[in-house]
Amino acid sequence: MRIGLLATVFFEQPWTRAVRDAVAVAAEDYLQEFREHLRWSKQSKTGRLYPIDSGRVPSPSEWLPQHKESESWSLGFHGGELATDTSEFQVSAFGPNSIKRGVGFFQVYLPLLWFSEHRGTFPGFVLKICERIKPLSGYGGVGVLEALDLGTSDRFQPAVRELAERFPGLEIEDRIGHCTHLTDGIKGVDWLTILGDRWIEAAGGIDYLRIRLDDNFTFYPYDSGLMIQAGHKPQIGDVQANRWPEHYVTLAKLLKKIQIAKHYAFHLGGPGRMDMEASMAWLFRFDGK
Repeated sequence: MRIGLLATVFFEQPWTRAVRDAVAVAAEDYLQEFREHLRWSKQSKTGRLYPIDSGRVPSPSEWLPQHKESESWSLGFHGGELATDTSEFQVSAFGPNSIKRGVGFFQVYLPLLWFSEHRGTFPGFVLKICERIKPLSGYGGVGVLEALDLGTSDRFQPAVRELAERFPGLEIEDRIGHCTHLTDGIKGVDWLTILGDRWIEAAGGIDYLRIRLDDNFTFYPYDSGLMIQAGHKPQIGDVQANRWPEHYVTLAKLLKKIQIAKHYAFHLGGPGRMDMEASMAWLFRFDGK
């Protein structure tokens, strides 16, 4: 488990060719830019991880566009020393089949200070993903980075809950669970909050949102959506010190009417994890602040 930059977008009809094409291009963009930092690749059918140089797993553009229509799919690449490690460099994606009819996700990790040492900005990086995939919703900021390996991520779940309950600005994930519920609304807000056209309209429209948010909020419109940046820098907050990320709270209040009302427990299988009560408390942590 690590702390770093995280961005996740959710998209409709992940079983269709057009969406698979867009995800493949976005994944290839990441692989091309960060290839020297990546060591492991996930086989889509089995979920097993192989060394990226072994040739056992083709690049996304070689198989995802041609993947059988209406079937589920997944991909993943990371830069850990071991296959089971958590890495600050990771790209992953998943699309359920047409029977389940949920949304798919595309997610990237980067080191926390990457853009202080390299060209570009994190908002610009995430905006490019949005322009490629045209998501229904999404978010980006500072988050808990978890391993692709499920056994590793499971062991660290109690620590994830501790961080989630103390630092309200940290993003916490249940990516597959989100795919089930985010047809009904947005998960919440972050430093970067991404709204597709459906949720922009449901929230009142871009002009409505712009009028109600001051100059601390930067708008990045793109074809089929809008990305809102809450403050100049990400805010983490600290519940123990009664410090809340004020810009996140402001945005959460404005977008409350389009936030999901229910979700599964983020974690399963033991005490001290994100059970149903803890998961709901985290999702709605900005309510009343």
